[in-house]
Amino acid sequence: MENRETALPLQTGAVKNPILRRSATRRLNPKTGLTVTYSDDTAFGSTVSGRCEWGLRERYADLYAYRKEHGLARMVKNATEILGRLLPRCLEGLYMTPGRLRVDWLYPDPTLVRPMELCVLRNICDVVARIPLSGTLSADLARYLGDWEIGSKPPGAREARELWDALVEAGALLVPQEQDRVSAERRPGVNFVGHATLGIDDGDSRLLIDPYLVPKSSLYPVEWQPPSLSELGLQDAVLVTHSHPDHFDPGTLLRCGADTPIYVPAVERESVLTIDMVARLRELGFSKVHGVEDWNAFSVGGIRVRAMPFYGEQPTVGERLHPEIRNQGATFLVEAAGSRLAVLADAGSDLSGDVRNLASLAREQHGPIDVLFGGYRGFGLYPVQYVFSSVSRYLPFVPPQNWGERQQIMCDADDLIDAAERWHADRVVPYAAGGAPWFWLRGLGPCLDESMPNAVSTDLPPEYVAEVAARRASTPTDGPITSPVAVDPMRVGNSLYF
Repeated sequence: MENRETALPLQTGAVKNPILRRSATRRLNPKTGLTVTYSDDTAFGSTVSGRCEWGLRERYADLYAYRKEHGLARMVKNATEILGRLLPRCLEGLYMTPGRLRVDWLYPDPTLVRPMELCVLRNICDVVARIPLSGTLSADLARYLGDWEIGSKPPGAREARELWDALVEAGALLVPQEQDRVSAERRPGVNFVGHATLGIDDGDSRLLIDPYLVPKSSLYPVEWQPPSLSELGLQDAVLVTHSHPDHFDPGTLLRCGADTPIYVPAVERESVLTIDMVARLRELGFSKVHGVEDWNAFSVGGIRVRAMPFYGEQPTVGERLHPEIRNQGATFLVEAAGSRLAVLADAGSDLSGDVRNLASLAREQHGPIDVLFGGYRGFGLYPVQYVFSSVSRYLPFVPPQNWGERQQIMCDADDLIDAAERWHADRVVPYAAGGAPWFWLRGLGPCLDESMPNAVSTDLPPEYVAEVAARRASTPTDGPITSPVAVDPMRVGNSLYF
């Protein structure tokens, strides 16, 4: 792969499609986002609806009160005593016996969780319309929205027309402008769209990995505007690494259309830790959803993809309660236009395996790679900190003997460089940590623009990985020794060209 170059601005170009030029009257507005909400009649709440997290936060009221009175540092220092005293009361009713959680908490009944509304969003999370979804409308939702992303006339079916009219009223369907019809220039390579979203193009086929696209907004500077799906071009397939919401976003996927092949990790049984994405996408009308197992291989045109195990981002790095339940995921090995790259997302290590050992195994079986894309945030938390995070459901899985032990459940900078070295990669690209205002204003990744004082900056900038690589080792006589792997801290809109 050639050295990094800046790609064409993501704001230019659109999908080439004769339907748009011939008959379109309206298309989905890039300044509005979409999301699906779910009704949830389970006993304790499902990950699909988010009610499992809301319910736990209510149960953790005593822990929130303790932090407010005494501070987080004291809470971490005395975690074993505090959790031993307060957690049984917080989680009363969730245990069958000590150390054994209730089956209906671990496995919420999926038949009791159904699509309820299509929400239209503006800016970060402003809901401007809630459109009820019947079972029949949900089953065709991907087909309708995929057509309307390209451009379409009003539908004839009653329920579809009611949905169309509601979207028009909410400003989510607009008459397309002439400039929307200009197709973006294609050059084979990997485009860093932002956070964990990558676009791979070999010149003939395109695929997106973990698409998480948000609406354009005046909240962001003119020079910082998120791309729309149409600006990225017609996609031949989509890959998803795992079901956390910054990687699996049904609102983005719905705009891809019902017939776009989507490859997701196979999930035997939906649980409080993982969503059965195959089932959930099919109930929204997607017709070509594939659940991939570890080491499955498949092709998207001339692009060859192999799914690999996903280690890390589990409740602990070692022993845990109910180890049979995982945040199930996949990492990917991709070969395109003569180049080979691996995509790790939020992987790390846990009792089942270590991504660094995966790198060694994959190199032995399939050869070295050119580029490794991987996260570097580490996400090292003491278990009590889960209470105040987006994965509060992790805490009940942590055994009492580990309450005082920090859990680093994702790769940090050193782990990522280790994996790249074991894979004999030429370069490593730190990613999956924001990269633009529409991410860091949501608390994803570091703020890279000091002119935005309202940003919630988390994580270190990707340049930190380069700093770690530069002092990878040292000797008294030679000083710092740099890793043989080059670190490329890409910015949103940059590409690596094949």
